Amino acid sequence: MSCDLIPLLGNGCGDWLCVRIDENSLASEVVQWYHGGGDWIPWGNDIAEAIIFNGCVDRISAGSRRHAIPAVAQRPTIKRDQDDELLHWALNHTSGRLGQDLNSDLDEQQTATVLLAAGVAEVAVHCELVLKALCYPDVDALTHALGRGVAGIRREQLTEWAFDTSRIPARYRSQIEAGESMFTIPEQDWGLASCHARAVTALAPELAWAWDIIGYSAERSGQMEQAVAAYANAARCSVFTDQSVRMNTHWASDDSSKFCVGRIQHLSEATIADSEYLRVLSSVAYSSRRSVITEYWIEQAVAQLAADKIEAAHRSYMAAGWDLGAGPISVYGEIIDRVCETASNCGQHGRAAVAATHRRCLQERYGI
Repeated sequence: MSCDLIPLLGNGCGDWLCVRIDENSLASEVVQWYHGGGDWIPWGNDIAEAIIFNGCVDRISAGSRRHAIPAVAQRPTIKRDQDDELLHWALNHTSGRLGQDLNSDLDEQQTATVLLAAGVAEVAVHCELVLKALCYPDVDALTHALGRGVAGIRREQLTEWAFDTSRIPARYRSQIEAGESMFTIPEQDWGLASCHARAVTALAPELAWAWDIIGYSAERSGQMEQAVAAYANAARCSVFTDQSVRMNTHWASDDSSKFCVGRIQHLSEATIADSEYLRVLSSVAYSSRRSVITEYWIEQAVAQLAADKIEAAHRSYMAAGWDLGAGPISVYGEIIDRVCETASNCGQHGRAAVAATHRRCLQERYGI
C-alpha cells in the first residue's frame, strides 16, 4: 500500500477504502485499494461518496468485469435495501436530493447519470461505463466456445482477443460462433469508452488505465500520433493505476510491465529512444525490471536533492516504491525513510506523518 494512504474501511477480505493525504496535508480523496496486486482507483472525494458508490456499483456494473469473484456477499444495494445504516449515513452527508433520486427504480445507465450529475465518485462511475462499453468477454467462456480448436493457443492470446474482439482471427471467430456453446462475440464501443476515459483524465490524469483506453482507441482508428501521446502519458503513471485485470491489458505485461510501453515499442521506436526512463524500462529482462526501475528513481532523487529540488526528489522516492513496485519488502524501509525525510523538508508534514506510520508498521510487523 502506498505510504500516503490511510486505510479506513475494510471488507474483511483484504481490500480497503483508504484516504489519501495530499501535498497540503489534506484528505484529498478516498480510493479503493485492492489487495490482490495493490491496484487502486478513486472512489470519491470523501468517505461518504465512496460508501454511496459501493452501494450502487452492482447496479451500475450489472455483470461487467470485477477484480475477481467476490469472496463474501456484497453489501445490499440502495435499490434493494433502505435500512443500510452506513448508506443512510453517507446519503445524509451529501447535498441535494441524491438519496431520493437513487431510491427510485433506476436502471444501470440512469443510476450512473444521477451519480455523475451529483459529482459523486465520478472516476469510479466512468470506469464502470468503460467496462460496459467494451463488453469484455470472459476468457474461460472463449476457451469453452473454441472447444478443441483452443489447442495451442496461449491464455495471453485469448486475453488479447477478449480485450479487443476485432483481433480474433476470422477462422477462430467462425469456430466460436458456430460452436455448441451458443457463445456470441459482443460488440464493443471503443469510441464511447474513449469518451469516458477522457473524462477521467481531466479528473485524475495520474491514472494509467484511462490513458491506455484513449491510446488504444486512437490506435484502432489509425491515429498513431494521438495514440503514442496518450500512451506516453500512461507511461508516467504508476502500474498500480492501470486496472490491468479488469481492463484486460495484462496480456502485454510480461514484455514491458506496462501495457502502454508495449504499445509504444510497437508504434514508435523514436519515442523510446527519446526517453531515458523508457529506454531503461525497455532494456531489462522481466525478472530484474522492478529492481532496475527502483534504482533508476533513487538515482533521480539523489540528483534532484543535489540540485535542491526537494519536491521532485520526494516524487522520485515515491516512484521508487510505487512505479512498478519494489522488492523484496525490506527495500521499502529505506525508501519510506527517504519519503518521510523529503516530505518533511518540503513542508508536506501530513504526508511525512502518514509515511512515518507506515514505516513503524514495517518495523513492528516485519522487523524492517
